[in-house]
Amino acid sequence: MNKPIAHRIKPLLTPQGVAFHGQIVELRPSGALFFRERAVLVVADLHLGKALHFSAAGQFLPPYEAEATLEKLDAETQATGAKKIVLLGDAFHSARLAAAPDFLPRMIEILSRRAEPVFVLGNHDRPLALALNGHAHEEWRVENIRLRHEPDGEAGAQIFGHLHPCARVATRAGKQRRSCFVVGPDHLVLPAFGALTGGLCVTSAALAPFARGADLYLI
Repeated sequence: MNKPIAHRIKPLLTPQGVAFHGQIVELRPSGALFFRERAVLVVADLHLGKALHFSAAGQFLPPYEAEATLEKLDAETQATGAKKIVLLGDAFHSARLAAAPDFLPRMIEILSRRAEPVFVLGNHDRPLALALNGHAHEEWRVENIRLRHEPDGEAGAQIFGHLHPCARVATRAGKQRRSCFVVGPDHLVLPAFGALTGGLCVTSAALAPFARGADLYLI
């Protein structure tokens, strides 16, 4: 019989600094991570244009998610004073966005208004790499910490997104499903930052190896 996965669940009501491989990283209730000493804001999985993608496929969704996500990111940039924003993959939802010629340039221009954007390529936005004006990378580093979209199985410290972690918790109002940071000894998984993104439970096969024994910070 499999042993139950042990989690330490902590509500993230205010920004919380945690030590991770020689760095103090600030976990923020928005789902962003901040390297305060470097003025670097890190977010994952914005999935900008997801509503536009589904509308183009014949499934109408109101096209407001991109604006909502960008407003949230702008508020975080102002609140932290970030000089650089590292987007850990899936900043954009699909190559179908190329059919809307003004969408990508407008999104990149908005992202660049307050801080320098650094795009780490994810599986959704990889086909759009050429449109990212030379700012696209396979990974980005802070000292010995590798910032990626997906974990690659190599040893060492990694911060990544892709998995959209969430946890089910019991409350007085019943069970709730909340997005969360997953902070383990060598892996730190960011929640999806976008306004129109799903979530994957930390007990799922994909997340369980990173969540076992980790601290879960609920947002």
